[in-house]
Amino acid sequence: MQIFSNDPKGLNAALAETSKGAAIPLSKGPFTFNIQDPNNTCLVTPGSPDQSVPLNFKPNGTGATGTVTFTVTDTSVTPPLVSNQVSFDVVAPAAAVPDALVASVVPA
Repeated sequence: MQIFSNDPKGLNAALAETSKGAAIPLSKGPFTFNIQDPNNTCLVTPGSPDQSVPLNFKPNGTGATGTVTFTVTDTSVTPPLVSNQVSFDVVAPAAAVPDALVASVVPA
């Protein structure tokens, strides 16, 4: 997954849980996030403890690029459940490509 460093909305974390391979309703958490953003590319807006409002990653406006990784822990069960590692790249936006050419005349 990639997002541009000027993306105005960013990405939301999406969580799902299974039991014996079958999807089950997401627990109420709380969920904790271990986020690694070594190039300081994103602002992180925490979600609600139960993630009914998801955690959001939004590029911070500096133009920084790099890879963000995170894992999530559900501490409501014993032992706590730890997710897979998720990653996404923050990349520079593509340069504008012209799609029209206009010609005219002007006084000499």
